Amino acid sequence: MSTASCIDISHWQGFPNFETVRTQGVVACIMKATEGTTYVDPNRATNFVNATNAGIACCCYMWLKPSQDAAAQANFFLQTVQPVDGERVVIDWEETPLSVKQLCDAVTALNDYGKNLQVTIYCSQSPLMSELGNAPDDVVALLSETDLWVARYTSASDPGQIPTQIWPTWSLWQYSESGVVDGISDSNVDLNEFNGSDDELVAWMSPAGVQPQPVPPPVVEQVTVDITAPSSVHVVVYVNDMLVQTRHRFRPPRKGDVS
Repeated sequence: MSTASCIDISHWQGFPNFETVRTQGVVACIMKATEGTTYVDPNRATNFVNATNAGIACCCYMWLKPSQDAAAQANFFLQTVQPVDGERVVIDWEETPLSVKQLCDAVTALNDYGKNLQVTIYCSQSPLMSELGNAPDDVVALLSETDLWVARYTSASDPGQIPTQIWPTWSLWQYSESGVVDGISDSNVDLNEFNGSDDELVAWMSPAGVQPQPVPPPVVEQVTVDITAPSSVHVVVYVNDMLVQTRHRFRPPRKGDVS
């Protein structure tokens, strides 16, 4: 069962039951939309509608290919997704041997779309440190207007060092690629931690200017348990290892009592 508030998926996860996924505490989902200049994820459109209808905030990502023009790939993504004003969009910058120039070309194309898109960069920690650690001023200026989604699979409590001259802190951390989420048949679901509360995550994922619905509290089920014991017996009740009641003496129920 998932404990992550945010997951990311592609066609490899099929068509999840998002109503069930939502009950696992998932409030946000990032979906693959395109790869390169020709591939469209066949499940994204249906999954986006179903997840949104289940109350999950969603956005999409493009997988950047090193062998194709980065601006053309960004424009293909835009034509496919047709994002609304202020929508969050993600560039997956991980395939070797992508360059910083290609990343910047993709960011520029998304910025030039003219709808004030919220751009996020996804990449692992190693390329971050080696490629962006000493980025020139023009690159820093461009990328500092984006957010960082960093991938690092570790038992540590944070994703490690990042180039703080570009991003003062990370926004999203993909900490596992082998999560299990009820409602998704694939046992390899990416799990992510947001650098903030669930309500802040939903606001971050939603288009800018859109007032998202607050994250509802978890469903609380009422369970009634009848205990029969002599009045002299000391009874202690625990639920999930938590003490909820201590009674030394019981009385018969009276008319009007609610069980």
